[in-house]
Amino acid sequence: MRFEKELDHILTPLGLSLHDLVLPGKSGGVFKVFVDHPQGVGLDQLEAVSRRISDLLDVLDPFPGKYRLEVSSPGLDRVLRIPEDLLLHVGKHIKVKMKEPFQGQRVFRGTIGSLEAGVLLISSVEGKKQLKHSIPLDLVAEVRAEFWLDALSDNSRNPDAGPGPTH
Repeated sequence: MRFEKELDHILTPLGLSLHDLVLPGKSGGVFKVFVDHPQGVGLDQLEAVSRRISDLLDVLDPFPGKYRLEVSSPGLDRVLRIPEDLLLHVGKHIKVKMKEPFQGQRVFRGTIGSLEAGVLLISSVEGKKQLKHSIPLDLVAEVRAEFWLDALSDNSRNPDAGPGPTH
């Protein structure tokens, strides 16, 4: 899509990348643009990107009818769409929704261990049992990053997290 190339020309100089697009429906609606940066995206950046994309939309007029532009970051519970997203989240918490039940479950929660040959390996804890799940990506409907409050103080899951909060 020509528009995506134009978006890259806007985002790249700002050090941002395109995470996702949600196109408006035929009768209008909201055109959502999700931008990302490894250290997060600030409000000033979102405002600058929004102005530049709005100018681009005025020139290209890519969608019929009226629509509203919404520019934001993917947030803490971002959808992880491509293998590269999953690899960036190794060691982090995720929620996996299956297309249909797999190993008797429709939803898995855990920590990404690896992604190899189209199979996602996640670790989880049930009671005192440490579980490992090998989930074929072609059976997955959606993967989302999850933020767990215990991650702020529990370093046992992420040894690189440093010391927990002090009081």
